[in-house]
Amino acid sequence: MGELWNPLDTATADTAEDWIQGLSHNRGAPAEILIDLFDLLPRTMLRFSMLHREDLPAAVRDFAINHPDRRTRLLAAEAGRLSPRQWDHLTASFDDEATRGLVADMRDEHCRPPSDRRCSIDFPKPPEAVPPSSPAEIAEWAARVPDISPDARTYCPWWIAELHDDPEAMRQLAASPNLKIRRSVARAKHLPPDVLERLAQDEDRVVRLFLTESCDDTPAEVLVEVWGWWPGSFSYPGRPRDHPNFPKTGLLHYADDPNPRMRLLAVYDPAADNALIDRLAADPDPQVQYEAIADPRVSVAVLAKELLGERFARAAAANPALPVPVMRRMIDVARRAGLPR
Repeated sequence: MGELWNPLDTATADTAEDWIQGLSHNRGAPAEILIDLFDLLPRTMLRFSMLHREDLPAAVRDFAINHPDRRTRLLAAEAGRLSPRQWDHLTASFDDEATRGLVADMRDEHCRPPSDRRCSIDFPKPPEAVPPSSPAEIAEWAARVPDISPDARTYCPWWIAELHDDPEAMRQLAASPNLKIRRSVARAKHLPPDVLERLAQDEDRVVRLFLTESCDDTPAEVLVEVWGWWPGSFSYPGRPRDHPNFPKTGLLHYADDPNPRMRLLAVYDPAADNALIDRLAADPDPQVQYEAIADPRVSVAVLAKELLGERFARAAAANPALPVPVMRRMIDVARRAGLPR
């Protein structure tokens, strides 16, 4: 395995606990390593976090649904991402009808097709109501929408949501001085190019944020600008970086940007070499450091050092370039350290 890894045997229990959490999200860890982690993860929520991984090997989910601990099997149901066979097996593993019913409800919830709605509605649509159709009607309805302050939460009027597929209506409403209306237009899945250009230059940055989260046509420059100040949300996970128009390459020039969120983009560029990743692994910003240390292009020397560091042992343990024998050694050290505590 090499002398480089021998100092791992001196790790404290706190460091070993960071390793276990990092390994649970390591994309390079094979199923047998992840299965070994179940009894070392110290808290229920950490098991759930691992089970919630989209890329978790099927063998690990099979282990979870057959786990002797009832809570772990319920966590597997709550995390979802199970095949029909796994759902059937999991449901049958419980003896009482109440729990079987609970698992069936979770199955229905996870198997329900996701909604394509891009915005939250302020008030439900009244029965039998229809949205306005002519420009005059749209103007009349828009005049009744109360304006909001820039720091207010925004909920889309139901009738604007129903007009999202009407280019002329979006064009008319995008020109409104009413901030709530412009933000509601920005929630459309698609917008005409001229409407998109207008909203992309809106003085209200939440309009640009909503374009980033909801509109599939938003141009790359808006997405990158929003990335610079928006860390993301649970409502729209992954945006703006997983937007189809977000640039995947040509990001290395951000490596020296004064904004740490922009420097992160250099880590994500596949053209970044080992030297740049090592440099960013020593960045003054902790998030940039974390992402660089967790990147498989970081040097082995940096990786071995950070596994025993006080701040980024978890990031190093999540690095998919870690050799599997080293992962096994880390698990052995964690057991000797008395985990779980």
